[in-house]
Amino acid sequence: MTNKPKGRGRPLIEFTDDQIRQITKLAEIGCTDSEMYGVIGVSKGTWRRIKAADPRVAEAIEKGSGNLAVRLRRYQIELACSGSVPMLIHLGKSVLGQGANSAAPTEKAENPLMQFLPRAETIKGLPEKD
Repeated sequence: MTNKPKGRGRPLIEFTDDQIRQITKLAEIGCTDSEMYGVIGVSKGTWRRIKAADPRVAEAIEKGSGNLAVRLRRYQIELACSGSVPMLIHLGKSVLGQGANSAAPTEKAENPLMQFLPRAETIKGLPEKD
């Protein structure tokens, strides 16, 4: 942090380039604002003032958050490609819009499970269909 005297009152604080890089790294691991200003060593009010006045802070947070999102997405895709059914379901819903609210085209108004009933009846021990 550097202090720049500007007349009366407290000197203005600016983050150094090293602190801006540290903010980016903190955002990359998902830290909240309170965690960031705690690590940087400034008060909540000072953090808010500097964040509002210095565009480098917002850029660092945006860059770090973006890097985190890309890394998580990459791991999700790798899990899905390795055959993780829960991840395939999640990505199908979130990326492909295959959630419960999506309208799937159906030709029949029947229950979709009806197609499995003939096969289920052939299993030994099940009563036959009337």
